Amino acid sequence: MTLLLRKQGAQERIEGQEPPLDWSEDDYAVVDETLIGRIYKLQVEGELKWLWFLQVVPAPAPNQGMADTLDEAKAALAKRYQVVKGGSNGPQRP
Repeated sequence: MTLLLRKQGAQERIEGQEPPLDWSEDDYAVVDETLIGRIYKLQVEGELKWLWFLQVVPAPAPNQGMADTLDEAKAALAKRYQVVKGGSNGPQRP
């Protein structure tokens, strides 16, 4: 599975929305065939962390997490998305 990271501001323009001027350079939309999530950098308890979350329905818990690096966040989101989609790494949907 290949997921595409796109700057959040660019994603909003694609969706026809006017993005705010203050989007961080470390804020990404995660796209498969459609928008499935978001990954962004944020200071958490004095440390910079990468937060990720799924925006697909249904996305049962856990549908978000935190990682030390962008690569770790991408891997965690991809793994969880595979499970939610009913892929080979997780339970099959009825």
